[in-house]
Amino acid sequence: MAPEAPWCPDEWREPYDALALGLAEAGSEASLHEATGHHLRAEHWSLLVASRRGRLHAHRGEHREDAGSVLSFADGWCAAVADGAGSAKYSRLGSAMATSTVTLEVREALLSAVHAASAAGAADTDVLDTAMRQAAQRVNDRMRDFAAAVGIAGRELRTTLLVATLFRGRVAVMQVGDGAMALVHRDGSASHPHAVATGDYSGEVTHFLPDDGALEVLQASVRIVPASDVEAVLLASDGVEDPWYPFSRYASPLVQVLVHGHDATSPAALPPSLIPAYTGAVLDTANPVQSLCEWLAFEKRGENDDRTLCLAYTDAFGRGRTAS
Repeated sequence: MAPEAPWCPDEWREPYDALALGLAEAGSEASLHEATGHHLRAEHWSLLVASRRGRLHAHRGEHREDAGSVLSFADGWCAAVADGAGSAKYSRLGSAMATSTVTLEVREALLSAVHAASAAGAADTDVLDTAMRQAAQRVNDRMRDFAAAVGIAGRELRTTLLVATLFRGRVAVMQVGDGAMALVHRDGSASHPHAVATGDYSGEVTHFLPDDGALEVLQASVRIVPASDVEAVLLASDGVEDPWYPFSRYASPLVQVLVHGHDATSPAALPPSLIPAYTGAVLDTANPVQSLCEWLAFEKRGENDDRTLCLAYTDAFGRGRTAS
């Protein structure tokens, strides 16, 4: 069922376009569709992101609240995934604004920091950390400015945000809210920069942008590692994380399925009762965006949320290296 309400109210378009850097004109109306995504190459990496409306939202004729964005630039790339809070009326605008703005602001902050360091004759060793924190600040500011401009409370835009950036041989990540990320290393192992304690169920979200305190959590979460040992980065909204919970156990099998397809002879690698709708190798297709969108339609009882997944991977990884 197509959503009845407009994705962005007509009277809000001017302030939204101004504060979201022309996002509506650039294609945010794709949020009306069942699924959307992007695929690009940068610095010997490929980036693939797809977002699919959940069955419950489709049944109710509601918009997808998830969003994802990828952007390339000189010496690197930035990727982001966000999940708008279901209790927030306009979280679809918040998640789209957050992902689009953070990738653009990381790029601009890096360019500015490198230029300033060069002009001062200083080393640029800290520019990545500075750029991530500065981009987080700008996202939070823009969301608050938009809420004020249209006369709504900031909580109506609530969203999580997961970000990964590659720049000059280093990978930086940051996160606020739920969802999951994993770094896949050359030996096939996966690490989880923001892993939380796992129990029988996923954790409750305690912070959303642009609520008070969320910016500080996002900035404090910045982690930077050498890119030399990282072959893939995975960002997932909770619509993917929950069916594959605990993500710390199933992230590597998930990547394995994306790269090599589902092997029906070894179902033990998958969570119970979870079989991808698209069983082929997502990366080994002429249209990986469409394939990933189809993959996101996987079935698991009780899981009907929006699903957004971003996979960034090196050329070597894409040629068939395994994750274990």
